[in-house]
Amino acid sequence: MTNKIRAIITDLDGTLLPKNGEISGINKKAFEYAQQKGYFRIIATGRNLYSTLNILPPDFPIDYLVFSSGAGILRWSDQKLLFSRHLELKETQDIARYLWNYNINFTIQKEIPDNHHFYYTDIYPLHPDYKHRLKTYAPFGTLIHAPEDILDKATQLIIILDAIQIRLLEKVKTDLAAYSVVRSTSPVDHQAIWLEIFPAGINKGTSCRHLLNELGISCGECAGLGNDYNDVDFLDLCGQAFLVNNAPIDLKPHYKSVASDRNNGFAEFIGKL
Repeated sequence: MTNKIRAIITDLDGTLLPKNGEISGINKKAFEYAQQKGYFRIIATGRNLYSTLNILPPDFPIDYLVFSSGAGILRWSDQKLLFSRHLELKETQDIARYLWNYNINFTIQKEIPDNHHFYYTDIYPLHPDYKHRLKTYAPFGTLIHAPEDILDKATQLIIILDAIQIRLLEKVKTDLAAYSVVRSTSPVDHQAIWLEIFPAGINKGTSCRHLLNELGISCGECAGLGNDYNDVDFLDLCGQAFLVNNAPIDLKPHYKSVASDRNNGFAEFIGKL
């Protein structure tokens, strides 16, 4: 017998929020309907807090925000930070030295809640997606020339791999196995491969599980909707798990399917529950 659903978790970019689009009125109404059904409503996003708050207005109908791929949890009603994790300064410098040896450009996002501020490198020709990120957040970036220039703890490091560097993906994940290395697809061009390096054990799944435990909800009483590789961690703990139709094709056989982000897949997801 399927457990009664008490909570829903959904990704943001590419699930609720289409590229160059906005969250539809139909999907907003689905959130309101979910409240009427008594569901706790959770968004789990890779975006940092600053970026997410620029997208979601204060009255957006959710209960909790899991942001920066699980490095932070915010209670939406009063914007109270409930949970955050960071890399210590030595850990951050050690990871930077490792990446430097492979001529990989990366950004270092500072500690929550200021992790829209960052250090960055330009030791290799810049990937277009990396250039776009630097331009978008230009007021908050500081160029560094050596790992010793890093002076702060970090929420995460972000790598954007080009067609040549993609062969390093599994090696980086293996060599940095002491940390949480999360793969995702760029929310900018929807093609570039991102690797994000977090403190050990941090991903959307572990933080969503932590939140559900605090709410007294079992994983079987939760339903999830995502669109990308970094959503698998929370989808796999949910009693019911769905993907929007614009998800990578190799993920689709493992989950139920709903319409794409541009065709109100979230509203269909709520309807199926």
